[in-house]
Amino acid sequence: MSNLLEICGSLVATAAKVHPDLSQSIAVSAQGGFIGQPSPPDGLKCLAGTDLKANLQASLGRSVALASPGQALALYESRFGAAKDSAVACTLYLDNHVFGGVTFGQKLWRGANRIVGAWGHTPLAWPVPHELDGRDCWCGRSGCLDCFLSLGGLEAEYHNISQTRLDIKAIAAAADASDLVASSVLQVLDDRIGRTTAMIINMFDPDVIILGGRLAGLDRFYQNVPRKWPGYLLVERNETKLQKANQDEFTLAKGTACLATDPAI
Repeated sequence: MSNLLEICGSLVATAAKVHPDLSQSIAVSAQGGFIGQPSPPDGLKCLAGTDLKANLQASLGRSVALASPGQALALYESRFGAAKDSAVACTLYLDNHVFGGVTFGQKLWRGANRIVGAWGHTPLAWPVPHELDGRDCWCGRSGCLDCFLSLGGLEAEYHNISQTRLDIKAIAAAADASDLVASSVLQVLDDRIGRTTAMIINMFDPDVIILGGRLAGLDRFYQNVPRKWPGYLLVERNETKLQKANQDEFTLAKGTACLATDPAI
């Protein structure tokens, strides 16, 4: 942890030299470092169960805003992207792990525990028999969305059937080439994202749901997923839209920068 704090301190000092009018508030997007929360196995081990915000504030002498990648993406989309004209928007960040965020207008809702949008560790909605079997999550629970809607979840699904390891780009290419296993795996993923987003609609009734992250880059979802909703929604006529997040590689960094001045709810 001490090395991490030293690196952050050096970055802030360098930025202050380049921009003397640098805001006194610092924003950080992290996969871990929230009080009492574990850190993912591919994350920084030193963040597990720590209070990263308090440690950074004490080290840097500045106010620190801390949020998950999903919350940072949600704030960016509310300011500049698909949710900028929405009263209520929900974001799902599907990448190495599953994160989320909720915005009201252009304000990020963080909640009492600062974990709004932690859908990665809620169970897959409306599971079919045996669908959750053997789906142990790194958080210590089982059947979490992180096991199904992450890059690793998709790649494991393909490997379990084919005994071949492919990444998401190769799986998508194989499906386009009429590979039956790849096509089947992606069809199941369509349905799982459909159930997940239907659950979110029933809970928040947002104007728009935004999918971000590398997994969300597949165009098929934006046509196939809404077709799954009618069997799960509590309304006959749905007005919620499904949109793709900005795929710019700096989107998360921009969203994180917005956190420094965000009047969070």
